[in-house]
Formats: sequence, structure tokens, C-alpha cells
Amino acid sequence: MAIPPILSPELQAIEREHQRGIRIIEARPLLQNFVLLLVTILDIAMLVFFAIFIIGYIVSDSFTELRAAAGLKNNIAAMHAIARGSIAQPLSIGTAKVVQGTPTSYDFYTTIKNTNAAWYATFTYSFTAGGVASRTEEGFVMPGENKYLLSLGVKTEGRPSSPALTIDNLVWHRVDHHIAPDVSVWLAQHGNFLITTPTYAADLMFGTNTIGRTTFGITNASAYSYWAPQFTVVLERAGAVVGVSQATLSQFIAGEIRSPEVRWYGELPLNATATVTSDVNYFDEASYMSPQGTQGIDPRDLLK
Repeated sequence: MAIPPILSPELQAIEREHQRGIRIIEARPLLQNFVLLLVTILDIAMLVFFAIFIIGYIVSDSFTELRAAAGLKNNIAAMHAIARGSIAQPLSIGTAKVVQGTPTSYDFYTTIKNTNAAWYATFTYSFTAGGVASRTEEGFVMPGENKYLLSLGVKTEGRPSSPALTIDNLVWHRVDHHIAPDVSVWLAQHGNFLITTPTYAADLMFGTNTIGRTTFGITNASAYSYWAPQFTVVLERAGAVVGVSQATLSQFIAGEIRSPEVRWYGELPLNATATVTSDVNYFDEASYMSPQGTQGIDPRDLLK
């Protein structure tokens, strides 16, 4: 049996270093492969993280832009609503028309509507028809009001044709909400006139002519007395206007009852229906009489 050689301690140390070097050399490819694998895994993880970040950013940014666009649209709508509320919208004016008032005069009329809830308008107006012109009238229209504009008793030899309305000196007034917090309620309180159903009859003789008349009862159920409130009277037959007029009640005291009569001198229908509406500028202080118990001055006396 062969006996292995016995190495000296110095040779054994050299042999151990040799074997360790061999193991290191043999393990180096495995270590390189492990490092390469680890770097690859890190690269893939970074790419996945970057992709998730980019996708999340794009999606989040898209939703942010959509929310911003929706917010901008809402802001624009709100600003538009505010702008509409701070600027009076135009008046809506109907077609000018003419009816016979007397055998020698004609009455012009049209409708006007104010769609603004917090604005009222004052203006002057007149009618023309060919070479015929009415006098210039003072006009107004309350917030939310739909009313008639009249110009009565225009002298002309023949019936005017193609009448037209002209409005000048239009001034818009915004309602002071310290005075009228709720405009519709305020107007209803100031214009609380109770009008009985008007009647119409063509039963009066004026010389050799028959004239018509409309009578109605009216109660001033408001808490306010008025110097000279006007009431517009419109006569209709089968839905068509055949006559327009006005009744003015001098010094109409709160709680008072009156029975006005309006007479018709033009071409009269046998049967007709009359409607009566108030026509008062409730925002004009000159419309009101002083409360009872105090001395007031009729503004009309200042014009004499």
C-alpha cells in the first residue's frame, strides 16, 4: 500500500491558497451570472415602476383636466347667470295697431313686456302711421309686467295704416331690495286693486248716435292712497281688440270704492268683453298721496 507523502506546513499553506484560488476562479462565472440576474431584475422592476407611474400620471392628469374643464364650464355658466342678473334684458314689444276712437279720431295701441324681475323701465314713446303721428307719451313698465301702451284721440281724416311704435329716452332702474326685498310681493301689495267684472252695453244715445259704455267697480284694497292712478280698459270681441281707453281716478284713497264708467264712441259691436288693469308707476314717489293726518301737495299743482 502506497503511503501519501506528508507535506510540510509551508507546503500545506501553499496548497490551501491554491485550492482557494481554484474555487474562486470556478465560482466567478456563477457570481457574475448572479449579479447579472440581480441587475436585470432591478432594471425590470424600475421599468415596471416607471410604467405604472407614467400611466397613473396620464390617467390622473386626464381626470384633473376633465374636472378643470367641468369647473370652468360651471364657472362660465355662473358668470353668465350673474351677468344676466346685473344687466337688464330687452323689452318685448308687440305689433302696433290702431282702432277707431271717435268718428274723427283713432287710438293707437301695442303690448310691451318686461321679463326682468328686478328692473323697471321708464321711457317716452309715440306712434306713427304714414304721415300721421301721435303725441309723445310718458311710459313705464314694472318688473315682470305685460301691459298695453296707448295713445288716444289721434285726429286724422282716414284710418291710419301700417302703424309703428317708437321708444325714446329709455332708462333702466334696478329695484332697491332694501325697499322691496321681494319685488313680486311688494308690487302685489302696492297694486292691490279689487276690480269687479266689467260690463259692456251699447245703450246710450248721443244725439242721433248710439254709444257704448263699460262700467266696473274698483276697491283700493292697498294701504296706499294715490293721486291719479290710471286703469287701462280694453274692449274685445271674439278675442280681437275693438277698443282701448283709460280711466283716471283722482285722489283714490286707501279703502275707497269707486264705480268708473268708460264710454265708447267708435264703431261699436253689439257684444263685447272688457278687461281692466291698473297702470301705475309704483316706484314713483309722486304717485302717492301723503298719509291721512298730514298735509300733502298734489304734484300736479306744481306744474300749473
